[in-house]
Amino acid sequence: MSELRYYRDFSLIMMSRILEKEFGKEALDVLVDWRNRRIEEEWRKRGIEAKDKTPRYFLTLFSKEAHEFEVLEESEEALEVIVKKCIHAEIFKKFNASDVGEKMICSGDHYVVKGFNHGIELVRDKLLMRGDECCHFLFKLKKQ
Repeated sequence: MSELRYYRDFSLIMMSRILEKEFGKEALDVLVDWRNRRIEEEWRKRGIEAKDKTPRYFLTLFSKEAHEFEVLEESEEALEVIVKKCIHAEIFKKFNASDVGEKMICSGDHYVVKGFNHGIELVRDKLLMRGDECCHFLFKLKKQ
């Protein structure tokens, strides 16, 4: 496990809990909204520059350092990935902060897709962060 990743996630947990304690859960929601808007804008720029604007581009989101995953489908129409192990989920669960992890880590995935290409949708019906046995990602072209 990367020490930097561990300390970054631990810092997110501590910062989030302090925000909630001092200002209420709404303060964390405001921060998450701000962060997700930034993610969407960053990925809009990537989408403009990317030569490949298909769902398969999102394979770049999965790293062997942070995830144990299996690609079920990789095509121009869809990318389907099962994540069996995620370092983020492990860290947030260790500190009983999966709720924070879902907001601060997982919620950004939808904004990545939205920013990158409005013609792609993300269907994610399972999350390790929620206690499911895996994360199930399906990036697919929207039907016209």
